Amino acid sequence: MFKLGEYDEDEAKSIADYLKGAGFKVDLRGVIRARTDFTHSLYGRMSEMKGKLENIERFERFLGALRAAAEKTSEQETFLDLYLTELDPEWKKKRDEFDSHNEPSEESEEEIRAELVISMAENLVALDFAKNVLEINEITPGEPLGNRLDDPLVSIPVPRDNFDLDEDPMLRKRLDIDLVKMHEVFIDELHAPLFREIDEEFQEEYQDEYLQIVALGLLIDDLVENPEKGKLDMEDFMERCIIDVGEEEDLMTIDASDVAQDIARILEKNGVLKMKGNTIKWKA
Repeated sequence: MFKLGEYDEDEAKSIADYLKGAGFKVDLRGVIRARTDFTHSLYGRMSEMKGKLENIERFERFLGALRAAAEKTSEQETFLDLYLTELDPEWKKKRDEFDSHNEPSEESEEEIRAELVISMAENLVALDFAKNVLEINEITPGEPLGNRLDDPLVSIPVPRDNFDLDEDPMLRKRLDIDLVKMHEVFIDELHAPLFREIDEEFQEEYQDEYLQIVALGLLIDDLVENPEKGKLDMEDFMERCIIDVGEEEDLMTIDASDVAQDIARILEKNGVLKMKGNTIKWKA
């Protein structure tokens, strides 16, 4: 079986169902994967961050907006919205524009969307900072703050390759490991020539997967439809598993020489050829 990719359960089932409908023999296999996230951050008072971070003004701006929002509302439900408004009065308008430019059709729209992506990303960083400050300092929006936001404890992510901070006592290192269930999608190799039955929507949404199926399908087609008259040793068969498709100005080279023995076994299992020792012969 040829592994097409690894996906979450819903996406894997969707891909498998589509390919089965197109005539492919498909297999789904559940696997457990570990996802790791190793982060570095500086932990301490906001005043202690000066001189350690090049972009400290960015986080000071976040903190200023957080103080302003805390002074203006006592409602938890509206606190973060007000916080973002303090940072960017047009953030809601930009969010709506981002949704409307979800599928840009012109170059100008792509530029607009790129600007909106940057703005949205900045808002996400700001929200993460605010939630972090509230949690570390045990602050609940709406309750009396006193001076807890004057110089609060903060945790600010820093690049892992910032070696100047390696010995800094404020540096905190964290490793998160999540075990997740994923699903691998496999197709039967002899069904790969059915790539011609795959519609344009699937081709566009799963371009890499489609190209993999095309490459395998063209190779299998070539080996099945153009049998060698005589015997081949494995080295010659490895050469046979390298094919060029198309013209010089639009050429695709498919090289399966490293898995030639596996390809030969698959073809033998399906009655296309016969292997004996190091010798391969196509069946009549």
